[in-house]
Amino acid sequence: MDEEPIIIRLVLGMCQDTNYQIRTEGAVFMKEYLQANHEKLIGTVRFEEVYLPEIYELLNDEESYVRIEAIEAIVEVLQVVEVSKIEEEFIPNFLKTLVHENNHDEIIVRMGKMIGKIAFKLSIHELHLKYKE
Repeated sequence: MDEEPIIIRLVLGMCQDTNYQIRTEGAVFMKEYLQANHEKLIGTVRFEEVYLPEIYELLNDEESYVRIEAIEAIVEVLQVVEVSKIEEEFIPNFLKTLVHENNHDEIIVRMGKMIGKIAFKLSIHELHLKYKE
């Protein structure tokens, strides 16, 4: 039996935990999994129906540490995400994290490092100028 579904089920459970530190670790796994496997995953049903919806949910998390991991995860595949999902799911949560008044220095630094990569990937969808402000 393939072990991936068992591991993924465990990680998806972590992403739903009430403890933000456990959710953060689930988000870290999702990010690293996409970094290592995005070429194989893009375009698959599993990617569209399991991984992306989970990342969208993590983007909405109340905890900024979870959101930053989810942002870094989605940036790995932003070039293949539907424009409507970028505008509905990614942009509002990215902006919310970017301007959150209680961000720790670590979050601010990580956001700063991602800005160029995000702008480049948004340019693929011609959204970089729309959200330049």
